[in-house]
Amino acid sequence: MTSPEEQQKPFEFAVPEDYEQRIEDARGALDVVPRNENWENAQRVLADPPSREAIEAAQREAAEAMAMLAEFQQARHTGYDPDQTTKVVVDAGGLLTELEFGVDAVRLGNHGLAAAIGFAWAEAENARAESGSAFAARGRGLGGDAAAAAEQVLRDIETAVAAREYERFEQSTEDGLCKLAVNLRGRLTEVVFLQNNVLNLTDRHTLAEQLTAAVAAAQSAASAAVGEISAAHYARLG
Repeated sequence: MTSPEEQQKPFEFAVPEDYEQRIEDARGALDVVPRNENWENAQRVLADPPSREAIEAAQREAAEAMAMLAEFQQARHTGYDPDQTTKVVVDAGGLLTELEFGVDAVRLGNHGLAAAIGFAWAEAENARAESGSAFAARGRGLGGDAAAAAEQVLRDIETAVAAREYERFEQSTEDGLCKLAVNLRGRLTEVVFLQNNVLNLTDRHTLAEQLTAAVAAAQSAASAAVGEISAAHYARLG
């Protein structure tokens, strides 16, 4: 089995030292091969091959883009309600990764607690949106025809998702104390506690765990729906 160290990393390849000589040798080989469709294609390619500098520049650009993407995907975005009773953390895709209630959450009551979750989620989403805008700005100029085609596909997916943003994906907590809903983008749209004074019936840590699991299930359903939308558009890229 190939070790991780031995595996070739994306975009980390060296242009052969004899690259230019190989081009010349390939041109010479055209003189002794049949002149068919393949010969014509090879001739077109060899007539104006990319320079060593162009290949190395493309490699650097690709490596930069991959590094930016990794940085973006690893980011986490945190939000709090105004009274700092509730903490929400989402990842780059908007998936909930952490929900935490402080000791003062117990005094909020059901409506106050639901509102606090909503406030914290909105703040985390705002931070995620700012990060996404900054990522997009950094990525401009790294493109080319392939990037332009991909960007158009992403715009088409966004339009399709926006047209169905009214859809809701509901889920109840396992203990039956709460139900919630997310939209097609996985954003929390509703939290309803089904028993009075819910934090008198369970502790804040257990409630956070139950809510996190319910959100994950709802977001998974939403993600599957977006995946179906996206697959049809990505197929255009070949």
